[in-house]
Amino acid sequence: AAGPFLAPHEMANDSKAKMAEKLERAAYVSEFRRIFGASIFSNPDDAFDRATLAIAAFEKEAPEFHPFDSKYDAFLAGKAELNAQELRGLALFNDPQKGNCAGCHPSTRANGQAPLFTDFTYDNLGIPRNTAIAATADPAYFDLGLCGPDRKDLADRTDLCGAFKVPSLRNVAITAPYFHNGKFNSLREVVSFYVRRDTNPEEWYPSGMNGIEKFNDLPPEYRKNVNTSEAPYNRKLGDKPALDSDEIDAVVAFLNTLTDGYQP
Repeated sequence: AAGPFLAPHEMANDSKAKMAEKLERAAYVSEFRRIFGASIFSNPDDAFDRATLAIAAFEKEAPEFHPFDSKYDAFLAGKAELNAQELRGLALFNDPQKGNCAGCHPSTRANGQAPLFTDFTYDNLGIPRNTAIAATADPAYFDLGLCGPDRKDLADRTDLCGAFKVPSLRNVAITAPYFHNGKFNSLREVVSFYVRRDTNPEEWYPSGMNGIEKFNDLPPEYRKNVNTSEAPYNRKLGDKPALDSDEIDAVVAFLNTLTDGYQP
């Protein structure tokens, strides 16, 4: 929770003290003092630390942060039915030989708890470069995820360069754009990319002197880190994609059942 507060391309506070000054002017400052002590702002580092603690507590404990009241939750509880296309999409989502989405985004209850649709791992999918990002005008600029440049502690783990957290898919239908660089604006593009990245790379990547430049948002030396072993990424050029057009639509229909606030 601390990173975005100080990141120049996010909230851009130039120090923890500056962040603490803003907190001290907030409408909820009296409650902040009540919870963390009347003298909490005498040490800006402590105030900053308690702010991140408060965010973590909210994300873990506040019911409105995870209501689990989507259509899919109602389906799991036996209170709603998925239509034929949504059921087909769920089956394709779970099928390890088809979408294989559940390999990283588990869709079943665990220990009686609602599925979070993430396994909390990291993956490198070779997302195409998003030239709408101003920084990409510099051909030397790359966001390498776990190994930097923002994160410094894993800079020496070059095997992790290009890996990003597997996100939850809850509310995914209303949280565009997608992927770490915002390359895609629709779920249909996303699912199509997953299953056609390797069979039809010309749809996603530019042509260069040596042909299609796959995984072009990574320096060449890190492109070997991209996941090419698991379905549906294990296809080769010219192979049949793991999902056809109708099946892509079915998976998208299922993903739309993960939006909070379902009303029968």
